[in-house]
Parts: sequence; C-alpha cells; structure tokens
Amino acid sequence: MLTRQHRLKKFKDVYQDGRKVRGRYMALKYMKKPDGFTRFGFAVARKVKTRVQKNRLKRQLRSICRTHLEEYRDGLDIVVNVFSIATAVSYNELEQDFVLIAGRAGLIRQSVQEKN
Repeated sequence: MLTRQHRLKKFKDVYQDGRKVRGRYMALKYMKKPDGFTRFGFAVARKVKTRVQKNRLKRQLRSICRTHLEEYRDGLDIVVNVFSIATAVSYNELEQDFVLIAGRAGLIRQSVQEKN
C-alpha cells in the first residue's frame, strides 16, 4: 500500500493545470509542485462495471507505483486514468505501459532512465 504521504486526494488542480500523456491502457495527468513527495491518484473508467474489477485495477496500479516509487522525481502530483480495456490485460502489461508512459513524460529520474 502507498503511504499516506504518497496518496493524492484532490485531483482538480491536476486535471485543470496538468499535462497529459496517453498510453495503451491508461493516461497520466501530472503536475509539478514546488516541494514535497510525489503523490499518486487513480481513476478507473466508468465503463468498468463491477467494483471488483475497479478495485483490482487500483490495487495493481498502487503496487506498480510502490514498486517504482524511488525512480520518480520528487514534487509531482500524478493522476492515473485507467481505460476499460485494462481489465483484460496482465499485471506485467500494465506495468510495462505505466513505466513507458512515465518515461515518455520525463517523470523518471535521469539516472534510472540511463540504466534501462
């Protein structure tokens, strides 16, 4: 589970002023803030009908974010919008898509990108 300091509660500012990067299974909206920890928020598409599927996707994404938490730059608010097609893919495919999008957006530290 992500710690409280890494959870984003209010998405409004990120939606209004943030930048957007789109991938196959999700889109990231992100915004730099002056200081503090990088925080994540998750929004699953309304087309995902059952709560079980929505909660499963959010659990998987929290796990992905927690795994790669040290790789992200400090002082970011990131909202992950998950598309309905993501219910049909594996954890590894979600993780690959997430890391690819984050790298494209420049959210990963430079030293980590050079290793890959």
